Amino acid sequence: MKKLSFLFAFMLVLFTGSMAFAVVDIEGRYWFTDLDGTVKVTEGGTSGTEIDLTDDLGVEDDDFLDARITLELGSHKIRYGYMPLKWNGSKTTTQNIVFNGETYSASTDVQSELKMGYHRLGYEYDFIDTLNNRLGVIFEIKYFDGEASLTAPSAGLDETESFKAPIPTVGIAAQVGLPFLLSVGGEVTGMGIGSEAYIIDGEAMVNLKPAPFVVISGGYRIFKLHLESDDDLADLTVKGPFVMLRADF
Repeated sequence: MKKLSFLFAFMLVLFTGSMAFAVVDIEGRYWFTDLDGTVKVTEGGTSGTEIDLTDDLGVEDDDFLDARITLELGSHKIRYGYMPLKWNGSKTTTQNIVFNGETYSASTDVQSELKMGYHRLGYEYDFIDTLNNRLGVIFEIKYFDGEASLTAPSAGLDETESFKAPIPTVGIAAQVGLPFLLSVGGEVTGMGIGSEAYIIDGEAMVNLKPAPFVVISGGYRIFKLHLESDDDLADLTVKGPFVMLRADF
């Protein structure tokens, strides 16, 4: 996080001379999500089980708040977003599950938790920016700070695996103005390293601007993260509709 903070401060210094023309956007989103995920954690020479979060652990869907702040300097934008993600599950296993070197036997009551802090720090340049229409490119660092745990009190098992990962991504953003204070827009960012690691985060929305400094939006978002390292695996797909309120200062 120190590196991300330094990078953010550095970008602010670059644009100090234009601060008189800056606009600050603050967004709050509520995301109604469906989760589809698989994890596998190997420890030492003990290979882990490929675990379906929903079918094997009973992990339930949840909804999340997403906060973002953007500093606009004409066609240049510095963006930061943070979303805490957390899922819980409880289920009696129907098969043996090996997680982090420990075996959770069939017919064992297992409680599970997956939590992840999702940080986004980026720069956007809109090479088309006229009236209510824009088209731009995005360069962004996504930082994940997560933890997965399985607990079986009756068996005396409590295993936790944590991970931290900064991932650079690129993408595009677009918006088209419509009559009656409406517009449609969206963005997609991502990066891939073959089939072993890739990330996609994309959304589309309809916007209403009822007042000069207020925007209300509704849309749909899909987030996919796939990581393979040695014999470990994390594959998550989170998708669903969202609503957003944005204020400009």
